[in-house]
Amino acid sequence: MSDDTANVSGGEAATPTETTTTPAVGSRRIDLRDFLARYGLLVVFAAVVLVFKFLDREVFLTQNHVQNVLFLPSSFVPLLVLATALTFVLSMGDFDLSFGSMVGLSGATAVALMVNFGQPVWVAILAALGVGAAVGLFNGFLISYVGASSFVITLAGLVGLKGIEQLWTSNRSITIPVGDQPFFVDLARNVEFWDLRRPVYIAFAIVAVAWIVMDRTEVGRYMYAIGGNSEAARLAGIPVARVRLLGFVIVALLASLIGILLTAGISGIRLNLGDAFLLDAYAAVFLGAAVFRPGQFSIPGTIVGALFLRVIEVGLLALQISNAWINITKGVILIFGVLVSQIMLRRK
Repeated sequence: MSDDTANVSGGEAATPTETTTTPAVGSRRIDLRDFLARYGLLVVFAAVVLVFKFLDREVFLTQNHVQNVLFLPSSFVPLLVLATALTFVLSMGDFDLSFGSMVGLSGATAVALMVNFGQPVWVAILAALGVGAAVGLFNGFLISYVGASSFVITLAGLVGLKGIEQLWTSNRSITIPVGDQPFFVDLARNVEFWDLRRPVYIAFAIVAVAWIVMDRTEVGRYMYAIGGNSEAARLAGIPVARVRLLGFVIVALLASLIGILLTAGISGIRLNLGDAFLLDAYAAVFLGAAVFRPGQFSIPGTIVGALFLRVIEVGLLALQISNAWINITKGVILIFGVLVSQIMLRRK
């Protein structure tokens, strides 16, 4: 009896030893794969920063370079804010291609009302934001309640809003006379803290609020649920149509705000003001889906994607690389981000 007990004990003692050793190795492999999936892009980002710093030690990422080049309000702020706005709709499986034209139309609305019609600055700003809200409601209603394709509706908006801007401005640039509308122009001026311009702090505030909304509120959870399976979300009691409508309103309002800030920065409006940010904003969001939560759009990921693109751009410009190669690089980065996010989604 005792021999039998000894044999069983020995067998039981041997078995745990074998089973605990094997999972430990497998666990290490899984952890490494998971680490690379979540943070591999950050490793590449860090390597890119080190390379640029090595090639341009005296200027790249110095305090003056960060303040006046990397965080340039006319480039970084629109990229960060518009990519943040896109994160809302993309997380629900929708698209918005009209925000670039919305930037131009809202800026043109504000400037034209002040310069051509003598309206006070607060009327011009409210009107520009109102136009953005109306466009967002229009797009969101057709997509959420009528069932139209978000790609088709916002593609039509991209073209149509540009036409309205051309009519509104008589297809020419408008300049705010020197000394006029000081409050409006001051929206893009420096503040004393770290010598950054106001739009940069406005962008940081918007991103912080968006992060809280997406990760800490019911609205954010609803958006992710809709993106996962809109029919299942509807059956679970989520107001799918209203949440999708809200997403398009958010995009249009933030695009309008960017239009106001850009026109304040250049003291006027020029045609096609927001067109340059369409590709970059999408690239930042899709690139962000390859970090932290692979295969899922998120505000932290979007921040990394926007910073990565901006570092690539200013680094290549500092090395006097032509804009053609910069655009090619951005295109390659966009393809990389889309492929990685799609691969991660399939694995899930």
